[in-house]
Amino acid sequence: MNKKIRELVVRADSVVVLSSVRRVYKNVELSRILGVSEATLSKYYHGITIPAYSMAEQLLKNFLDEEFARKYVGRFMNMVGWDLRKACVDPYFINYVTTYFKYKLIDKLSGFFIDKFIALPDYSLSIASHLSTSFDTPLVITTEEDMIIGLETKSRPPALLRRGDYVSSVHAILNKEIAEYFRYLADTHNLKYVAALTVVLMDEKKVSEILKTTILNLIP
Repeated sequence: MNKKIRELVVRADSVVVLSSVRRVYKNVELSRILGVSEATLSKYYHGITIPAYSMAEQLLKNFLDEEFARKYVGRFMNMVGWDLRKACVDPYFINYVTTYFKYKLIDKLSGFFIDKFIALPDYSLSIASHLSTSFDTPLVITTEEDMIIGLETKSRPPALLRRGDYVSSVHAILNKEIAEYFRYLADTHNLKYVAALTVVLMDEKKVSEILKTTILNLIP
């Protein structure tokens, strides 16, 4: 995208993230973190004014920092009783997580491109669909989660998936069994695995050994 459109996107994203963060942080805390007055943050939040590009970059830099992101997710999960199902249907949480992954992909995977996002038909879809829209990249829904064990679906790849595609998988929870299925899918259909994105990462060492790709996670 050209410079003007990119700046508008960054400014809009900064307000989206601020709105999400305001769900679990008080204005006074955010003011202290950013060095910006509470009155100014309130104007951004209520849409009275939109942050200038330089301020928007500052907001995103602070709010999408890995350490801050983990604290935000921890606070949010506490608020919903650590029920991931509730978190993954909350638009504020989904907007934050999606924006976090979007900028991490842009930052960490510079020079790579993604042909398709792939995800299971579970709570991962709310995140995956947002990323698909943000990157203007098709989303491919794979098998039902209860069919992963034993890899019963060993035939053709899901619709829209093509051999040699560069893919990034999106998960609410990523564990050993799910990783084995996606590695099988990638190997069988000659997919180029760019990254795996997940809110919750379990069996961290085993998952890393299985997928052999960049893993971006928020918990732990």
